[in-house]
Amino acid sequence: MRTNVMTPASLVITALFCAASFLVKAQTGDKSSPGSGAKDNDLPVLVRTGSGAYRFLVDGKPFIALGAQLWNSSDWPYILEKEWPQLKELHANTLEAPVYWQNIEPQPGKYNFSEMDTLIMGARLHGLRLVLLWFGSYKNGSSQYAPEWMLSRPEKYPRMRNASGEEIQVLSAVSKVNREADKTVFAAVMRHIREVDGRQHTVILVQVENESGSLGTDRDYSEEANAEFKKEAPPALLRQLNKPAGSWEEVFGTQAAETFNAWYIASYVNEVALAGQKEYALPMYANVWLREHGFRRPGEYPSGGPVSTMLPVWKAAAPALAFISPDIYHSNFTVFSELCGKYAIPGNAFFIPELGKGTDFARFEFYALGNYDALGVAVYGIDPFHADPGDERDKEHLDDKFSLMADNYRLLQGAIDKIAELQGTGRLRAVGEEPGRYEQLVTLGGYDILFSFGVPAYRKKTGTGRALIGHLGDDEFLITGFDARFQFRPQYGSGYSSSEYLLIEEGYYEKGQWVRKRIWNGDEAYHSTLTPDGTILRIKLRKTKKTNTGPVKANFE
Repeated sequence: MRTNVMTPASLVITALFCAASFLVKAQTGDKSSPGSGAKDNDLPVLVRTGSGAYRFLVDGKPFIALGAQLWNSSDWPYILEKEWPQLKELHANTLEAPVYWQNIEPQPGKYNFSEMDTLIMGARLHGLRLVLLWFGSYKNGSSQYAPEWMLSRPEKYPRMRNASGEEIQVLSAVSKVNREADKTVFAAVMRHIREVDGRQHTVILVQVENESGSLGTDRDYSEEANAEFKKEAPPALLRQLNKPAGSWEEVFGTQAAETFNAWYIASYVNEVALAGQKEYALPMYANVWLREHGFRRPGEYPSGGPVSTMLPVWKAAAPALAFISPDIYHSNFTVFSELCGKYAIPGNAFFIPELGKGTDFARFEFYALGNYDALGVAVYGIDPFHADPGDERDKEHLDDKFSLMADNYRLLQGAIDKIAELQGTGRLRAVGEEPGRYEQLVTLGGYDILFSFGVPAYRKKTGTGRALIGHLGDDEFLITGFDARFQFRPQYGSGYSSSEYLLIEEGYYEKGQWVRKRIWNGDEAYHSTLTPDGTILRIKLRKTKKTNTGPVKANFE
């Protein structure tokens, strides 16, 4: 027996949603049926530029997600009603929210989309885009979100077993029965999204599973899996990795168990994604529980997931995924940069679906966008309404640990379209204040630009200096940021000795057009300081040369 708790507000939203969906179908003559492949206008799509960079187009225009992700079990109407005000306070343009297999398919073949409809309509009413996270067969190295009727029958829906032969709470990726069940329900989910959102594009991305892999074992040791492990490694994988033929152990040695697990889990996820894309071809991706968390071995993190060492395996086994994205909670700048470098690589668009909160991560958002061309970032766990008794956050207002992210999103909204245009061109950089680093030199557009931090003295917090700088054209720049001073000089060796400001405008972009708030001059130009509240500046410069007057002659008369 299943009980849905629907508040009066959520009932109203659901009713409005159903009515709106009916009107859209009636007005457009939509007679689409399951699997009919109805055409959708300007479907969100990932494109690759001539330089090899990626752009995410939503409604035909470059889009960067400034997002927040809900806690695992927060996507229910009675929580969402409390959450919309905090999302507005965050100034987010995108919400990442899970949808649960156990709720979508409470009985085999019988679907419940009411909560998902409430989520989609609520996001649409509040002007937010949605990234849906499919909590299906795999969630954080386990299978907790699979339906009860599946988990209660391991004889039909087999589990993985560890090296001791013990059954664990992870569905076997070798099992065709498990895979077909996930494919079937995910296809139904995507078909329903197309029917209710195919023209509005509230939903722009779908994450297939969540932090896939197996906790508690390096691979599946079930009887069926052991039989597969004894066979030669798949030729398709070996060709992709340029490896010789042989058994898993012969080819991969000590990494054989994890590679085997990765191949089967990635192939499983790929088939689920393909089934969904046949119904509605939104871009899809997988996220990663990273292995770079101290001294850990496969099974202590989800073994077989798309960790950095298994990324080539996933790329070979899961071509239906548009990209693979790391969940980053490391607050160390060096580690963060290393992780970005492992995933922001040719052939893989960069996106951070889960990011930590606080001062360090506020800077990291700028680095991701400016130095790694991230398609988006999303801070995790914005909502204080989960079941953790130790969470004492204010239920009415955004927590202080998210305040710098809110500042980021508020300011970036005024320049985000231009930032999206600059990504992938080599004309965008990010700088930030790190412990022991109080200056940073950027060479861009023929200029050496020195940023200095620790100013102004009246700023609210330490470690908050951060900025994006974009080269708009000849001698013209866009600077967006907080708590930093800057100065321009012609690039050393260019033949020019100094520069002068022709125009400094403070403002923002609206619908692609620059809106000037005021002109900086005098003291403002002299100090060249980005304020603690954040500033967007368009700057026009002029280079000047030294005048060679020859040696100075002393006059003793």
